[in-house]
Amino acid sequence: MELILVRHAKAFERDPAAWPDDSRRPLTTEGREQFVRCAKRLRRLVPKVDLVESSGFVRAWQTAMLLEEHAHWPKPARLERLEGGEAVDQKPPHLDEQLQLDALLRTAFAIRAISVVVWVGHEPMLSRFASLLLSGSADTVSFDFRKGAALSLTIDPSSTSVSTLRAKMRWMLTPSVVRKIAR
Repeated sequence: MELILVRHAKAFERDPAAWPDDSRRPLTTEGREQFVRCAKRLRRLVPKVDLVESSGFVRAWQTAMLLEEHAHWPKPARLERLEGGEAVDQKPPHLDEQLQLDALLRTAFAIRAISVVVWVGHEPMLSRFASLLLSGSADTVSFDFRKGAALSLTIDPSSTSVSTLRAKMRWMLTPSVVRKIAR
């Protein structure tokens, strides 16, 4: 299975007056425009995707919808397990982070026979999950996972248990790389 982790595009800064519920904070116009270019590049890299799942937070959902529109990937489905880890007021207590990582591992294990899966979510959870898949520890591998970036991992579908689930990194596409390619 190829698992592509996508961090939501650039959103407005946290502002409790404008968005008392931080999960409602949307993408900026600049973030949308920048991510449209990324989505078109992603379509060239990965023309066929089987499943797109996203955090239900507005900024992630809008990013997933841009993938549907501009990469021509499937309509996203909500995966609540992708919703923790970014907003201080929304994040589960620190002790629950391992539970969330374990839940994501179980989900990846359950769908490992699907060819190409895309998960759209938030930092630091995406980086920590990628590190866990690559090294067995959420703290070992460090990524500069920019807003609007995508990370491709290959997961061995023959893994026999959640505890043996590991991945290899294939590529990472960032908005700055997309800008350089476009020149």
